[in-house]
Amino acid sequence: MEVKIAIKRSNAQTNGKAISQAYSIEMDGNRTLLDGLIRIREEQDPTLAFRGSCGTGFCGDCTMTVNGKGAVACRTKLGKALKKADDGIIEVGPLKLAKVAKDLMYDAENFHWQKFKAVEPWVDPVAPPAKGENVVANDEVQDLRAVMSCTQCGLCDQGCTVLVVDKTFLGPAALTKAYRAVFDSRDSRTAERLQKLSMRRGMWDCTHCFEASEHCPKRIEPTDRIFALHDKAIKAEAGPPKVVHHYKSFAASVKAHGWLDEARLAVETEGFTNVRGLMKLLPFAVKAGIKGKHPLPYMLHKKRPGAEHIKRIFEKWEDNGK
Repeated sequence: MEVKIAIKRSNAQTNGKAISQAYSIEMDGNRTLLDGLIRIREEQDPTLAFRGSCGTGFCGDCTMTVNGKGAVACRTKLGKALKKADDGIIEVGPLKLAKVAKDLMYDAENFHWQKFKAVEPWVDPVAPPAKGENVVANDEVQDLRAVMSCTQCGLCDQGCTVLVVDKTFLGPAALTKAYRAVFDSRDSRTAERLQKLSMRRGMWDCTHCFEASEHCPKRIEPTDRIFALHDKAIKAEAGPPKVVHHYKSFAASVKAHGWLDEARLAVETEGFTNVRGLMKLLPFAVKAGIKGKHPLPYMLHKKRPGAEHIKRIFEKWEDNGK
């Protein structure tokens, strides 16, 4: 079958401006896009630049944008891509959020490796027992293996809504790497890691949009991994004070009254001793009053019907050590 592919190309000569260049090849629809790009480079244009290694979706090298969406080229069938293409032409370009080196090749050092190095995703083990090695439970091993199946394809970062506006954010890929060390019971630096991940542009900048999980081809659920990091930091009180206060106040308010007490949440998030922070809340309190919203002191906050059932849920959760 005839396959038409339009590739966004750029290099030093184009000053980074992408130009679309179309190619036409004869190829079976069951062959992959990576196969098609190799055919174009070998038979039509040897200057075409792209990455590709394993050809089986294992290495993550050939990630690019196909018909406007992130995709792994060696796992993308030409026939299926053609059906989804506008005007019968497969549109191919580099990852949208990565700096382009040339054509379909992006700067992996800035997009991946510097952030991976920043989270130090290796285990610094505690000393093993005198007789034997550190033994890890099977459930923990299975969970870590799922995370370790990440191929660094970058599609979770491609879908991240925070990276769109702030490329210095660690991003879901690096945070998933961090999860691997934080949740390994053999590691000796858990508290230190959680403190580092709580720094500015770290894990607390995640907006919980779940786009990272939607884009992950390995179903590693990066967003859930970030949630787990948050929970562990809260329990260890390793997050920023405001974050820890916020979570605890939210839970205490709902447990006590069956629904959220916004006034209590705002005050306790800032902290009773943080006079400067509390003063910053005054303009919002005045505006709320003007709008007819007069939050009561939390000791006068009314209970919601059925609050006792919600309280029992909290107590059961606490009894189970969760």
